[in-house]
Amino acid sequence: MKVFLFEYATCVGCGSDSIAVEGLGMFTALYRLFSSFSEPFTVFNEEEFDRAIEKADYSLVIAPEDDFLLYRLTKKIESGNLGSKPVGVAIASDKWRTYQAIKKKANTPKTSLKPLDPPFVAKPRVSCGGSGIKLLNSNSKLPEGYLAQEYVEGRSLSVSLLVGDEIEVLSVNEQLVKGFEYAGSVVPADVESNVVEEVIRAVEAIKGLFGYVGVDVILAEQPYVVDVNPRMTTSAILLSDVYGINLAELIVRNYEGKEIPEFKARQRLALKKVEAEKANFVKVGSYGLRVEALS
Repeated sequence: MKVFLFEYATCVGCGSDSIAVEGLGMFTALYRLFSSFSEPFTVFNEEEFDRAIEKADYSLVIAPEDDFLLYRLTKKIESGNLGSKPVGVAIASDKWRTYQAIKKKANTPKTSLKPLDPPFVAKPRVSCGGSGIKLLNSNSKLPEGYLAQEYVEGRSLSVSLLVGDEIEVLSVNEQLVKGFEYAGSVVPADVESNVVEEVIRAVEAIKGLFGYVGVDVILAEQPYVVDVNPRMTTSAILLSDVYGINLAELIVRNYEGKEIPEFKARQRLALKKVEAEKANFVKVGSYGLRVEALS
């Protein structure tokens, strides 16, 4: 079985070492997992992408939503796509279209293409990793390509899912956030509130989501779904070690419509984005990822 694994920042590069180190972390973890039962391979430029798809039995693309890059690459894969379908990627890549799809199905902050009563969050409609997000305390004009979202103060969580014939919840994770940007994860989160029902309703509302999907949640007096990621997320790096599973194998089983076995957490781990010299997993430029065991 040949698996084409393409992580954009690792294979092509991007302008931000902070984003690239997350990509390299996901690629490294998944490449090792796929290697245990298949023949994973990659290419290092987009020009070879089409030929690689033709040689592969399965393909898995990890790329930013920026400029609809993930959508454009996913659209090229005609068969064996282990990830979301193009229609799902197109909706979930655009935060306004996501809001329109889920607002009547799941609890989500009020969102508008015009300024809201301050304070409110200004977000690029198409972006990833929390880049470009600002908290505005006045009725400032929104920058071009931005939307306004009600500011909800609470705990930042994410939920890792496998979407197929059924929606399987893999893990509820704590998000470590600096400002609005991702700084790490704790897997699993120490949380009693059940956020899963809201998350599943949001995912069911977006046609074409498939495979691994990550959903970002703010837990206040109730959970608020704030983003749907139609791709692998950085928390996935820890799942196999925490739960004693092979995540890559589960992704293939999900594609083939096979049953996903039950599992439970064996330990709690933290993944932290740190200075490169403090990393113990991967590093890119001045940034690295560090994995720590929690009691």
